[in-house]
Amino acid sequence: MKKKSMKQWILFTALAAMISLPACGAEEPAAEPAAAEVPAPPEEPAPTEEELTALRREETVEPLLAEAETLARGYFYEEALALLQEIPEEFAQDEQVLAANAEYTEKSASFVPYDQPVRHIFFHSLIVDTDLAFDGDYMSNGYNYWMTTVEECRAILEQLYANGYLLIDIHDLCTEVTDEAGNTTLQAAQPLVPEGRIPLVLSVDDVSYYDYMEQDGFSKRLLLDENGDVKNLYIDQNGEEHIGDYDVMPIVDTFVREHPDFSLRGAKGIIAATGYEGTLGYRVNDPENPSLEADKEAVRAVAARLKETGWSFASHGYGHRHTAEISYNSLVEDTTRWKDEIASLVGDTDVYIYPYGEEIDYPGQKLTYLQSEGFRFFCGVWASQPFVVVKDGYVRQTRCNLDGYTMTMRPESVSDLIDAASVLDPRRPALE
Repeated sequence: MKKKSMKQWILFTALAAMISLPACGAEEPAAEPAAAEVPAPPEEPAPTEEELTALRREETVEPLLAEAETLARGYFYEEALALLQEIPEEFAQDEQVLAANAEYTEKSASFVPYDQPVRHIFFHSLIVDTDLAFDGDYMSNGYNYWMTTVEECRAILEQLYANGYLLIDIHDLCTEVTDEAGNTTLQAAQPLVPEGRIPLVLSVDDVSYYDYMEQDGFSKRLLLDENGDVKNLYIDQNGEEHIGDYDVMPIVDTFVREHPDFSLRGAKGIIAATGYEGTLGYRVNDPENPSLEADKEAVRAVAARLKETGWSFASHGYGHRHTAEISYNSLVEDTTRWKDEIASLVGDTDVYIYPYGEEIDYPGQKLTYLQSEGFRFFCGVWASQPFVVVKDGYVRQTRCNLDGYTMTMRPESVSDLIDAASVLDPRRPALE
């Protein structure tokens, strides 16, 4: 190996020294200063016993008071009082708790018997679009006679509420009495209602959304929305789908939610179901229906939710046939099919609502048969006066139709309920 020349050695040594020196203008890194001490935050004073008590009251008492008030608005006084018993002992003498207990106890004992025949009103499925329903085709006049519009239904509910009416369960019309031998009979009862309120039974016929109603401005079916509430599917004339309150059931549900004192302990109404085109808008009658099983499940789910929220079901005959005119064997066949196809989905019932309002003989062979099938409440149509009769084995009640015919041609027959002229939809044409 060749020895480096003196010049090379000097250059090499100088270069090494330059590399080890800090860059021009750079300073030697200073030593890190010692960390400064951060003063501790001042200690917050411990909450007083009074503040802790107020916090416990807010978390335990106020929610129960609010829930009890909601129950009491619907006349669930016993349930409201039971809820107040869950309030912790330390708040048992709270002024608001004592006042609520006193109020609900007094109101629960202040119901009075209603000693007059109870009215029963009914609707058919509601007209959503009057332009489609009253378009001059062969169905228009029938719709004009026997149907009610969405706007009319809402106006009717407002007037019923303002006039002091209160929805009750039809079963409040009687009581069961069992003798020593175990025989059960029915006895007339005077429904207990808040003083000044007038009991009322409500029902809705068919609720099948029949094929003939397609394209005529009616809902398509009932369904459960994303919140689990019963609503309608309505398809407008442009084919756009809408989910909302387009028939009696969801409209009444919404009204009672806003006015819980319009319903006695959650009672809503009776759905008088047929079966020959299914029910609730689902063609569960058709064995060729490709979605038959899914439709059956939908009916079960909707029916269960309806019953949870105060609705019940009645047989309106499978084929909507004239009960008084058909033969005994035809009635048996019709009833059997209704039970097999409809009751199997919506549940059993003891209410029979006559198709066309046409009643049978009391007593008679057909009545005996229907009673043997579990029916005890029988409803015809008689608009002029309320009528209720209770016998040992059945209750007979007449219904009043709030439709175009009654409100236009016989407004005096419902003047105790509503001012018919003021609720009529201005888009409704003259009856022909």
